[in-house]
Amino acid sequence: MSRVALTIKNAWIALLFQVIYVVIQFFSRNIFLEKLGDEFIGTVETLKSILQFLNLSELGIGAAVGFSLYKPIFDNNREKINEIIGYLGFLYKRIGLFVLVSGLILMLFFPYFFHDTTINMGTIIFLFIALLTSNLLSYFFAYYMFLLEADQKSYINITIGQSVFVLRLLLQCLVLLYFKDVYLWILLELLTPFIYIFILRKKIRQVYPWLNFKFRVTKEVRKNNVALLKKIKQISFHKLGTFVSNSTDNIVIYSLVSPAMVAFVGNYQMVMNNINLLVGKLFDGTNASVGNLVAENDLKNMMKVFWEFMALRFFIAGCTSILLYLGFDSLISLWLGDKYLLSNTILLVLIIIFFMLQVRQPVDSFKQAYGLYDDIWSPVIQSVINLVLSIIFVLKYGVIGVFLGTLISQFIIVMLWRPYYVFKYGFKINHFQYWKGFGFHLLCFAATYTVYHYISINLSVESSTDFLSLILKLLKFGVLFFGIYFAILTLFSRGFKNLLVRILELIKNKIK
Repeated sequence: MSRVALTIKNAWIALLFQVIYVVIQFFSRNIFLEKLGDEFIGTVETLKSILQFLNLSELGIGAAVGFSLYKPIFDNNREKINEIIGYLGFLYKRIGLFVLVSGLILMLFFPYFFHDTTINMGTIIFLFIALLTSNLLSYFFAYYMFLLEADQKSYINITIGQSVFVLRLLLQCLVLLYFKDVYLWILLELLTPFIYIFILRKKIRQVYPWLNFKFRVTKEVRKNNVALLKKIKQISFHKLGTFVSNSTDNIVIYSLVSPAMVAFVGNYQMVMNNINLLVGKLFDGTNASVGNLVAENDLKNMMKVFWEFMALRFFIAGCTSILLYLGFDSLISLWLGDKYLLSNTILLVLIIIFFMLQVRQPVDSFKQAYGLYDDIWSPVIQSVINLVLSIIFVLKYGVIGVFLGTLISQFIIVMLWRPYYVFKYGFKINHFQYWKGFGFHLLCFAATYTVYHYISINLSVESSTDFLSLILKLLKFGVLFFGIYFAILTLFSRGFKNLLVRILELIKNKIK
């Protein structure tokens, strides 16, 4: 299969399974909140955030290995692939032991951290052990999935993983509805990862029969991978920035607001995260494609693809953001009830963060493909800004303060510094080309919204009394915005026009 064909296959399979997972997750969330309670769900999400903290010890090894695999896969160098995957297993198993010991030590402090909760401490510890075990299994047995991702075969991992975890959600719902047993619910959290690992490893043996599952890492192998280890240390700082930006919010809210508020915020985060994942699945496999593109070292082609990605990301981010603003409150009200609504200002800040997350992705993809992680100071600064501002603002403004801290830190480092860094040290061209192109696409979005606003104010807006009326409302206004934005980008954006030509050529080739 060609690089484009594999990218499309990864995308549609990932999107299909993600849609199924989202539907089941929305259905199950309602049952979980009703049967387990806000405080329990808030505690579950806080424990997951704590585990993400322990996972900082992963130090970005997976990302570094993915980057290092592009070249040997491109050259079909099986010996080097075996060496890199074997070295990855060597590192991951040691990290798994560290996470295990750290998790056990951390449990000793649970009576102090969770002293205000009404949930039984034995239940919290059992839940944490189940979640910890799931993490440990990935370190000891699932690290081969990085080869699938680098080889643009992530659809295999997605098909297996999503199928198993959808089954878990369905079984957990049945357990709560018919047995009303929280321990059976937790037991399913514990057992499901074993099924996933068993099926995944069996499939990988079929796809890569030449892969050495018992590769022995010698001193010579470690010496050969000194450069990879250096890259891992650099990425570790970037993992810190990602963790503080994405995973400390729940811990801060739990500590400084309330456990129940974590569940309220979690509802909004679940919707946003699932939309991010859905959009991300459309681009599943593109990182590997970009990696291969960088390996070919054709600057003209790279810049062409970069602006195609940028135009498409702006288009998706713009359309999705409008729909989120129009329908989010109605969705929460119909899905969970008015009591779970947060302020309109919080929603707006979350949508801005979502928009930034989408339009930053082309820069991030090329940054990873080039292996540009020398700016180890930037995630540290981002983490400090995020955490300090989140704590200061949450004490002064409440829950919205946490998200303001995230927004400001992301804007300074991700939106301002990172593009400059990639253009100067990756593409090695003047970074003003980026600001010119980015500003142009931002202007296209603003122009689209202006035209849309003046047209939409003359359209009737019915209140959403059920899901069907909400869907019809979003369709009416979504199609309007989509049409205006599509027309403006087609007329004025070279990247968008090139993308449309690429898609049409692909369709013609498929028909032939």
